Amino acid sequence: MTWVVVCVHDVCPSQQAGVRWLLQALDGFGAFPRMLLVIPQEGGDTRLADHSDLVRLLREECERGSEVVLHGYTHRIAGPLRGDWITRWRGRRFAPRDAEFASLPEDEMEARVREGRRALEKLGIPVQGFCPPGWLATRELPEVLRRLGFRYLLGMSTLLEVQTGRRRFFPWFGHMGTGGVHEALVGLGCRVGLVLARLRVPCITAFFHPQDAPHSTVARVRLAQLARLLRGRRPTTYGALLDA
Repeated sequence: MTWVVVCVHDVCPSQQAGVRWLLQALDGFGAFPRMLLVIPQEGGDTRLADHSDLVRLLREECERGSEVVLHGYTHRIAGPLRGDWITRWRGRRFAPRDAEFASLPEDEMEARVREGRRALEKLGIPVQGFCPPGWLATRELPEVLRRLGFRYLLGMSTLLEVQTGRRRFFPWFGHMGTGGVHEALVGLGCRVGLVLARLRVPCITAFFHPQDAPHSTVARVRLAQLARLLRGRRPTTYGALLDA
C-alpha cells in the first residue's frame, strides 16, 4: 500500500473562506482524512476561540478522522531571526513576516507551544503534532516538543518523532499561495516529488495554503495532480502512519 498525506495549512479566521474552499475541493475527489494546520491566535490578537463556526468545522473534521497540528501560536515573527545562517537566510527570503519559531528564545518557544496546545484542547481539539510556520525553527524546538510530550514535528520534507529521534523523509508537492519567485521555486520541487510518486515511494505529502486558493491556477493544477495520485494511493494522516 502507498499513501499520500494531504495538509491544509494556515487554518485561521482570516483564511476561513480559502480553507473551506480547499476542503470542499478535497472532498470532491475523496482526499480524506487530512491534516489541518491550525493557528490558535493569529497575528497575536485574533483568537480561534472567538470564531465558533471555524471551531465547529475543526471538531467535525476531527470526528471524521482528520488530524489537527499546532501551526505556531501567532504565525508572526516576534523579533530578530535566530539560529544558523541557513535558517536566517530562509526566513529573510521566504518568510519575513511568518517565521515565528525562528525568532524566539527557547523559553518563549515553550510558552507559546504550551499555550497553543492548551487553547486548542480547551476547544475539544486534540493535538499531537507541531509544524512551525514556514517550516522554520531553531534547533531547540525538538527538545521543547519532547519535554511537552508532543509526538512529532513536521518539516517540509521530514517527519521527526520527537520522543525517539527517528526521522522520516517524504517527497512533497503543493501550493504556497505566494505567487512569484517563491511559487516558481516550489514548483521545481513539486516536479521532483511527483516523479518520486510515480516511482512508488511509500508516502508523499501534498500541501495546500488557503491564500488566494479559490482564484489560483496553481492551486487547481496541484489539486488535479492530487486527484490523479489518489487513483493509486490512499489518503492518511501522520498519526496513522506512526501507528502502522
